[in-house]
Amino acid sequence: MLGTILELGAQDHMSELARQSENKTLLLFSQVYRGMSVLSRQPIEKLYQVVLDYVKIDSSLTPEEIVASVTLFFTELFPLAYHHSADISDKDFARDYKECLRKSIEIISPFGDIPKQVAQSLSKSLEATRLLLQAFRIGSEVLNTTDSLLIEENGSSNSECHGALVKMTYCPKCSGGHKHAKPCSGYCLNVLRGCLSKYVAELDLPWNGYVEGIESLLSAVKRGGNEAGVNADAVIRNLDTKISAAIMHYMEKGKDIDIRKEPVNRKQQLKGNKLEGRSYATPNKGIKDDPSSENKTF
Repeated sequence: MLGTILELGAQDHMSELARQSENKTLLLFSQVYRGMSVLSRQPIEKLYQVVLDYVKIDSSLTPEEIVASVTLFFTELFPLAYHHSADISDKDFARDYKECLRKSIEIISPFGDIPKQVAQSLSKSLEATRLLLQAFRIGSEVLNTTDSLLIEENGSSNSECHGALVKMTYCPKCSGGHKHAKPCSGYCLNVLRGCLSKYVAELDLPWNGYVEGIESLLSAVKRGGNEAGVNADAVIRNLDTKISAAIMHYMEKGKDIDIRKEPVNRKQQLKGNKLEGRSYATPNKGIKDDPSSENKTF
């Protein structure tokens, strides 16, 4: 029962954390990167949905799928960031040109190493969290199985232990009453030693090892700045900051990114449809090269 409570509690905590982080990220785009706010919503929601699915009980997702989801998110973000910084007024890129940008992201590397860092930290921390949830489940199953075996083997077929266990159930001391309660002071321990000693001896070493393992894993998951990089709380809480850092990296390094070699004619990059609810600053050339732009609302 306790293992199940811990498992569900940890899962609910991670789910709530992911939802809060998603809201922070959406708010970031609506306030700071308004030009990308509308079209970035779907990629953001898709990324966080994978995070939510990963920490669900019985999830079949793999760490590799987390990495792929993060990679896809930044791939979808690149055309938006480039469009946002280009001198194209309120018109969108042509579909073929967007696809060209997506395919060239590994060569251009517009966001630096940030996508790779996010993918690695998120996959490692979520996997550690899922291992913790699975460990809680295993512990719960072991306790339930052990409890059933004890009841069966010390039931009516073993009248002496059965009677002692029944008496122990009604003992004020054993049920959490006053520690000096009589006539059963010390009775609980005597019953456990007499009826359960062989089971305790067999389970003591492996169970203590299990508890120590849980404590170590829990400590690693909760500890900030750990070398293992498995602090899921910190990784998810800072996800919006990492995404913003990636965009700022692009804004700062945009003028050094050479995409003019792409076999796409500039005149064919745009299509005539205006984008509802979106407005763009009009820099002098394709990429913003005003170093003060990082202090502005984009």
